[in-house]
Amino acid sequence: MPAATAEPQPFAARLYSQLLLQLYAAARRCSVHEFQHEAMAMLGLQLPFDRAWWGRSNVDGPLHNVHCSYLFNLPADVPQRFNADDPANPVARRTKQSPDTALFFDAADLLGQPSTAALTAHMGISQSLCIGTFEQQGGVASFVSVMRDDAVPRFSESECELLELWMPHLTAALDLCCVAHMARLHQGDARAMLTTDSLGWLHVAEPGATELLRTEWPNWTGARLPNSLLEQIVGRRSMFLGRHLHVVIRWSGEHALLTLRPRGPGDLLTRQESAVAEAFSSGHSYKEVARSLRLAPATVRHHLRAIYLKLGVNDKSALARLLGTSREADRA
Repeated sequence: MPAATAEPQPFAARLYSQLLLQLYAAARRCSVHEFQHEAMAMLGLQLPFDRAWWGRSNVDGPLHNVHCSYLFNLPADVPQRFNADDPANPVARRTKQSPDTALFFDAADLLGQPSTAALTAHMGISQSLCIGTFEQQGGVASFVSVMRDDAVPRFSESECELLELWMPHLTAALDLCCVAHMARLHQGDARAMLTTDSLGWLHVAEPGATELLRTEWPNWTGARLPNSLLEQIVGRRSMFLGRHLHVVIRWSGEHALLTLRPRGPGDLLTRQESAVAEAFSSGHSYKEVARSLRLAPATVRHHLRAIYLKLGVNDKSALARLLGTSREADRA
């Protein structure tokens, strides 16, 4: 990351255009966390800074609850410290009052309120430039704050304008990155995916994802995921299994990527039961299944009794038909 220099580089339209092309190319190529790192490096080529904070927030009365943070050169506990702050934080208050506007905060602004002064000292900064954009639905805001350790060089008006030019592209490219990441995880099937964060706020959803959510929660309206699914996300668990829906949860930085599909018969089985069911329904004998899975024949018979009970079948051919139907549905 370029360090703050005595004289900011003049704005160059050609360089700006080239960087935006690189920004969107990185969004299609990188994981979410990798993309945010590259995006901040690109911004730093035109707007030098020492530290940066890129995240989302939602407003709860007078409080701003920040989440889904990407931190550059900042202590990892900054978001938690901010969330414990009081409503008088001048940066959050002024950013909310002036959306889509890059606002400059000098030492007097940052040190004029006790809890904000403590956070400023913890971050080790003397000035910052912050911009926030508020979504019309859901009340979620995206924000970027770039900071310098020293009071000079002071962020200039042209740098404020530059951050305002960059902000909509950073937000759009991040959403594109989430979509591209979801597409790479599809691996040819038709399961719907969505991107959220550690607090369950919906960011980007593929066509069909919200309809799948409503098969499990008919009255769900967004923009935050249903509580029972949110519990799995907050607990950093890898799966949710409902009455109608199966969800796999993967993480990239602080973004959670959820793969949704209708619940199938095989979802009732444990991992070892699934392995036994697949092998046995393929035509293998008890002993062949036991040998291939390194299990005792008695253990295989025990698993098969549990499989038949869970799936409501009573012979190998019925098991094979049921699992074959489930696999076809997964590929559809």
